[in-house]
Amino acid sequence: MDKVFLTSLVNAPEGTIMYVSQVQGQPLLAHNPPLIEINPSIVDPTDGTKVACRATAAAKDWLAANNGAAPAATEAKVTGNYALITGAVLPPANKRGNPSGSGAPTKYPFADMEVGAMFFSANAEHKNKDAVKGLSSTVSMHNDKYSEQNVKDGQPEFKTVTRAVRDPVTKKAKLGDDGKKVTETVQLPVKKYNRKFTIRPVTGGNNYGNWTAPADGALIARIL
Repeated sequence: MDKVFLTSLVNAPEGTIMYVSQVQGQPLLAHNPPLIEINPSIVDPTDGTKVACRATAAAKDWLAANNGAAPAATEAKVTGNYALITGAVLPPANKRGNPSGSGAPTKYPFADMEVGAMFFSANAEHKNKDAVKGLSSTVSMHNDKYSEQNVKDGQPEFKTVTRAVRDPVTKKAKLGDDGKKVTETVQLPVKKYNRKFTIRPVTGGNNYGNWTAPADGALIARIL
């Protein structure tokens, strides 16, 4: 919990616009009751990852009662640039599926996540301004990292899959002379997942359980 920042927020002159980063804001928003309110529509012109915020009525009371020590139940563990979130609820899955894309280079806390743990990544952190697209391949990579081939009756298990043949460079499906996709039938290993992660889009300012999204972006959760 950033007591210095919260103190400056409480003591800010009326009409002053102050901005908060994701890492600063998450513990303050996760506190019950929240110690700050955010306005994702107002972005710091000098730092596109910060949004406008103000102290709630509970902030002054918390400062007076706590000497800057955050209650253990609401303290967020930070790995790299990302804080693990507790108490959030994932939004419903997008039935159209999530597109794949290259992940951002920041270190993500997959290794530290227990079942039910989540972290938030803002759209503004990604070149394409789409956290779901930017992190989908990263989530898939970590699902594979914590998987192994399933064994059935003492033998490695495989499944038969018919799939489109893709160009090794463009990754696009190859088309035959008739204009239809060229397919191939292959044997693929059946995976057993020891850990499983998923990603969902979230909208800034909306509540997901007792957590409020600080900006448009994505929640990444460990579900297994």
